[in-house]
Amino acid sequence: MTHVLAADPTLASFGQDPVWITIIKAVMLFVFLMLGVLFGVWFERKLISRMQNRYGPNRAGKFGLLQSVADGLKMGLKEDLFPNTVDRVLYLLAPIIMVVPAFLAFSIVPFGPMV
Repeated sequence: MTHVLAADPTLASFGQDPVWITIIKAVMLFVFLMLGVLFGVWFERKLISRMQNRYGPNRAGKFGLLQSVADGLKMGLKEDLFPNTVDRVLYLLAPIIMVVPAFLAFSIVPFGPMV
């Protein structure tokens, strides 16, 4: 049985993946980053609650995992308040301006071989 080795990819073959693979990679990256934030917040809450002898973060769901989900839902459903002296457009765009570069930093990470 003979194996045929694929040619080494060049710069011309960059970005030639099918659209569906690109979408799957983007969704997996988004899920990975969101779970990373979720577990980072969970770990911080557990650590701080032990340092302060509190038991609150351990009570919401199993191991306190639902506390971060509840906080995220609370922030998403919260009433929007605008300070009187704020630039409304910049006030609404500021979270997007902060999140987009964080996600774009992961866009250069190669996930798997070429298809």
